[in-house]
Amino acid sequence: MNLTRRNLLALTGGGLVPFAPGLNMAFSASASPQTNVLVVIFLRFGMDGLQLVAPADDAGYRDRRRNIGLRINSGAQSARPLGTLGGTQFFLHPQAGQLKQMFDNKSLAVVHAAGVPTGLRSHFEVQEMADKGGADNDHALNSGWLARHLAVSGATGDFAATADSTTSTSSLNGAAGILPTGILQTLGLWVTTERAALISTLNAGDSESERSARKTLAAIALMRDKAPTSSSTPNPNYTYGALSQKLQPLAGVIKSNLGVQLATVDFGGWDHHENLPGLFGQQARELSDALFAFTDDLGPEFMNRVTVVTMTEFGRRVQENASVGTDHGAASVMLALGAGVNGGKIYGEWPGLRDSDLDGGDLRVTTDYRQVLAELLVKRQGQAAIQNVFPTLPYRPLGLIG
Repeated sequence: MNLTRRNLLALTGGGLVPFAPGLNMAFSASASPQTNVLVVIFLRFGMDGLQLVAPADDAGYRDRRRNIGLRINSGAQSARPLGTLGGTQFFLHPQAGQLKQMFDNKSLAVVHAAGVPTGLRSHFEVQEMADKGGADNDHALNSGWLARHLAVSGATGDFAATADSTTSTSSLNGAAGILPTGILQTLGLWVTTERAALISTLNAGDSESERSARKTLAAIALMRDKAPTSSSTPNPNYTYGALSQKLQPLAGVIKSNLGVQLATVDFGGWDHHENLPGLFGQQARELSDALFAFTDDLGPEFMNRVTVVTMTEFGRRVQENASVGTDHGAASVMLALGAGVNGGKIYGEWPGLRDSDLDGGDLRVTTDYRQVLAELLVKRQGQAAIQNVFPTLPYRPLGLIG
């Protein structure tokens, strides 16, 4: 790579450089083995919560999903009993066996009928709303919810945040002190000690561009010194799937004690308008296997301070469509896993699937997604001014986090 001043400033302009496609990180001001880590996995393009965690024995579910619904008496393909909510029994997708194991050992919890309170059904509009931590009738929010969390927490050091420039909207957008770490290992091969000294001399001033250049050099040195080497033995439980390929390097950075405080991971491919049964099963298995591999890779030493949450912009309609798929809906499910989670339980309020229970044919949102995120920030990240992160949301914890 021909690293010129122009290229270097292009990398640092706006502070948005990919660590890996769909993988963003925020760092505390100083590395500490005691730092709690929150990992937010965004299941983009509408994950069907009624297919992942299904009321498979409910008459309304069976009637509306005659071709795609989970079955409870199908041998090896039977849905896995999970637990009850509001008197309704729920079942986990048969391809999500590792999620079932984590639920049974009480490290995983489910929040059902959760979502963004909005009448919109556009992927990109609702994703942007969720990234900003908003809802319908909310005042305009120009920054991401995690960026506001960092600002309120005072995490403004050189290693406050990193972000993925390939993501058009991000919960970290607007964070102060964003540090580029995207292709630092590639740059590190080019930026020798002599070249680093020269670049530093050429950027010794106090302008924004010169400070950005020096931050890049500091990041290169940090990653070179502390990031795991390519000779590290990979955890054999990782798959070759999209989520594993993002969680594996994240685990390596966490284990390097670089001071990771927050990480956001994108896992797309959930827009199943047709041929849902097979396609959804592949996605559910990757989600399940990748999360298990990640927790196993980190092990008890690190998982005692790492908490994972999944979210999506919206779920799918209750009624299957003519293409053996589902169209854009409202509520879905959120998963919480790891340190502090009161697992082995389904949280929320089940609205039911009778016609009168639905929101125009959609599963009604009964738990605002921000309630889950707010509880995580307060109880795992020590956020003492949550009203500055979610200004219009009354804080009502679910008891999800102990």
